[in-house]
Amino acid sequence: METSHTDLLKDFTVVTRTFEQLSQRLTDVAEQVRTSGVPPSESLIDEIASSRRSFAELRDRAIELVSLLAESPSRTPEEIGSIKDLEALLHLLTEAQRKKAQEEKARLRALTILDRILREQQDVPPLDDTQAKARTLRETLRAYNGPEAHPEVSPLAQGRHPLAELLALVEGYEDLDDDLWLLLKHAVAENFGKSLAISAARGKLCPSPTHLTSDNSPGDQQNGQMATPAGAACTDAEGDA
Repeated sequence: METSHTDLLKDFTVVTRTFEQLSQRLTDVAEQVRTSGVPPSESLIDEIASSRRSFAELRDRAIELVSLLAESPSRTPEEIGSIKDLEALLHLLTEAQRKKAQEEKARLRALTILDRILREQQDVPPLDDTQAKARTLRETLRAYNGPEAHPEVSPLAQGRHPLAELLALVEGYEDLDDDLWLLLKHAVAENFGKSLAISAARGKLCPSPTHLTSDNSPGDQQNGQMATPAGAACTDAEGDA
């Protein structure tokens, strides 16, 4: 985007300060006109025109950015006729920006979960089918550019998606408490079949340590932090087997 939310807020501060200063000058000039009949100076008239242009430019940029980010219908210039109107528009923009940031964070989390599922390379036919679905979903999320977040993103990011439940069982089969382990096992069996559920619950889907260190997906790295690799909890169990 050519105009950023931060730029708009900075320019709004400048325009607001200009209007406050102009208001004081107009008050003084009005008193001068009333008492002595001296007309406003040409410089003051030019200043009024300049401040009006600055307001109109800022308003148009804000309307354009809101139309790209917000879900509500676009505003028209005629609806934004004052500093208070513009302030309300920028507040709407702030909320839209915050929501977009949250949606992007959830999307990256969802992609990380799918990457971790695809990292596993055990010779289990039901897992092949599941990974094919995960791969298709990953490509869909990467390419998606709709106005709303993809409906699969939130369940994945929050661990409520069947694929996220499968990953939770694979990664935590040793550490989960009995009730959660049983709940996840039943959920995986219902969504992917009993064979895959048993393999996951018994730690049979753990990837090799070599694969874990050599196949870190870009989706796992954000802000310099590496997400916990899938099956990290499984390595010790394999060594004890």
